[in-house]
Amino acid sequence: MFIILWFGEKMSLLKISFQTVFILLIISVFSCRDSNTARIDFQDEVPEKVHPVLQMLPIPSGLGVNIHFYKGNENDLKMLEDAGVGIVRMDVSWSGAEKEKGIYDFSHYDQLISDLEKRNIRLLFIIDYGNQFYDEGLAPFSDEARFAYVEFCAAIAERYADKNIIWELWNEPNLDHFWKPKTDVNNYMKWCKAVVPAIRKNDKDGCIIAPATSGFDIPFMETCFKQGLLDLIDGVSVHPYRNANLAPETTANEYNILTNLIEQYKPKGKRIPVISGEWGYSTSLLSRELQGKYIARQWLSNMANNISISIWYDWHDDGKDPQNTEHNFGTVTWDYKPKSAYIALKTLIDQLKGFIPIGRINIDDLNDYVVVFIADDNIKFAAWTTEDQHEIEFDKKVQFSSFVDFLGNFKELPGENKLSVSDGPKYLTLVKPYPDWLQLIVKAFQMNETETENVANAFINNNEKNKYVGQLRESIQQETKIKRNAGFFALNLIAQKVERIPALSLKLYHHILENDADVLNIKKALFALARLSSLKSLEIIRPLLRNPSYSQEIANYYLRLAFELTIQKKFKRAEELLVKAAQFSEHRYSVERVIAKMGENGKKIEAAKLSVLSRKAGFVNSWWIAGPFPNEKNMGSHAKYFPEKNIEFKQVEKFDSLTARWQKVELDGIYAIISLAELFGKKQQVVYAFAELNAPQEMSAKFKIGSNDGVICWLNGKKVHENLIGRKLTVDEDKVDIHLKKGTNKILLKIPNEGGNWEVCLRVCEPNGMPMDINQYLVQNE
Repeated sequence: MFIILWFGEKMSLLKISFQTVFILLIISVFSCRDSNTARIDFQDEVPEKVHPVLQMLPIPSGLGVNIHFYKGNENDLKMLEDAGVGIVRMDVSWSGAEKEKGIYDFSHYDQLISDLEKRNIRLLFIIDYGNQFYDEGLAPFSDEARFAYVEFCAAIAERYADKNIIWELWNEPNLDHFWKPKTDVNNYMKWCKAVVPAIRKNDKDGCIIAPATSGFDIPFMETCFKQGLLDLIDGVSVHPYRNANLAPETTANEYNILTNLIEQYKPKGKRIPVISGEWGYSTSLLSRELQGKYIARQWLSNMANNISISIWYDWHDDGKDPQNTEHNFGTVTWDYKPKSAYIALKTLIDQLKGFIPIGRINIDDLNDYVVVFIADDNIKFAAWTTEDQHEIEFDKKVQFSSFVDFLGNFKELPGENKLSVSDGPKYLTLVKPYPDWLQLIVKAFQMNETETENVANAFINNNEKNKYVGQLRESIQQETKIKRNAGFFALNLIAQKVERIPALSLKLYHHILENDADVLNIKKALFALARLSSLKSLEIIRPLLRNPSYSQEIANYYLRLAFELTIQKKFKRAEELLVKAAQFSEHRYSVERVIAKMGENGKKIEAAKLSVLSRKAGFVNSWWIAGPFPNEKNMGSHAKYFPEKNIEFKQVEKFDSLTARWQKVELDGIYAIISLAELFGKKQQVVYAFAELNAPQEMSAKFKIGSNDGVICWLNGKKVHENLIGRKLTVDEDKVDIHLKKGTNKILLKIPNEGGNWEVCLRVCEPNGMPMDINQYLVQNE
């Protein structure tokens, strides 16, 4: 049919289906909104529903890889089947299907789906990219292109409605080279609001996830959430890429921050899980053996963080150049030779097939990871460490029959309760009967809703007629660490299950904090309290600030409350919490969003106050910058330019078209990050940053440095740190133990750029990692 539509001052004659008109008419219900609903005073809530596909299902349902083929790849399919992967992720490109305007060819998608079905592998389809017939092949920005996209999505959703496909809305729309020509969150959301009703109408039980951001791009995601993305989707997908120095376990706090953000904006009665939709490490940047360890640790730590789907990038190397990062993400080489990563993923699936993760238990050291898995009445452990190889000991009632290491090597452990752990995971088979403390955890995991509520009430009311409550209290009161830790682990599980009754779960979490639980269980409880965001927890949490182990979790809690108090215009209380959190939070956007919200609501914090707070948080925010210097072929890292020889602020040197000189930089805001790209452009060059601290006495301290790309640091002329690596800036990533002398201490940083963004920051901390107030120490050189 033909229809005339009026858009602003233009009238268009378009040929579209009645279905499209219907879908476009209902899009208006998803109007742009800011759903900042505070939960400081909460009522009991309705039980939350989660899409069944996104629940934590038995291995290997949620474990898989990215692929880059549709048909004719029998070698790939055979190796995928042999490995036992449960899911693959692949593009369903609009331009690949609509090669003639208005006509679709789905034959290549049909073939892939058929091939995967035969092997019982689920499909995550990415709906993405432009089409040459609309908007010059760019990401859709016109009404015509969005209408055409709606037709395409309706057709493909109808065709595969019974295939149990997960639909993902674009790939990394926060990057210019994927949302062309330039990332535009508003246009992305217009597109989402257009296509989702078409998918829902034609695949009623389908699962939809988004926004598939590169990294934890919280500003991009929050803008999406404000505009109603969480009303449209079932899960939030993120690509947690990080540099090779940052192991998979480092995502935990970022997952927590994202989960709390989702909690703030999601509709009531709906649980929206986080999905690790794409993430890997290239063997151009680390060894093949370490890549194999990392794929196993990525999947295991994700499951320990309640991430139900983990997609490794990439299945197969995309090229032959060993130095090209993009060519070497695969688990198999270009010519299909298995890397350690392929053997590691196959071993993990072989050892844990049919098992479901319960969570991570604390043995003693937080650097040791032991994740518990259960299948019927069988229990297995996956164990590794992020430190040097050493032995851990369980209680005598824990006995292992054998273990298999991450590369599939088998070893018998007749009756052993000790284990040598390394950075490569081991899968342990336990001998029955299992110890009481382990059965306590399993029971908590297996309880239904009614049982859990009864146990929670009985525990709070000290009703030990409930047999399980008696066992739970006995475990918590044990002197043996592992038994005591297991009791608090079980209590955390119960509290999480009764969060539909917030007041009840709050009491359980408070009990964990008030009764000397272990560090891991306290961190779990703090994360939950940030999600619940109740002021009732404030006084209970306050004493924990003395322990740096909890700094990030407490900062997340404070910032969540501060944001919600700001919405209620309770500025004094909000600012108090903001100031406390800003002193030790590593996540700058979580702090900056509170400050921005205050400004929106009429409470602007003065720049001078923020500068003082920045130094109180340990940040050096007054620098002299020298540059730019040449860095051709990345050789500038090793060249000794004049700042390494002598600090003379009047010195100038010319290098062909470059003129290097000193300039003073005073940084605004709490997070004193020098934007070198703003000063010198996104070029392959080198700069230096110089600052002075005047210490009142000799003292030990710690530098925490973040940089994009690498960095070299000198203190009083002595090199104390070097990390020359391509990376994005992560606040506090590099931790350097240093010694300040009494009097003037000279800090010199060298920051080479490989191209692209360019930043650096440095925070001065106590030896235990807590920020040092340097307001009286920082020298203001003129």
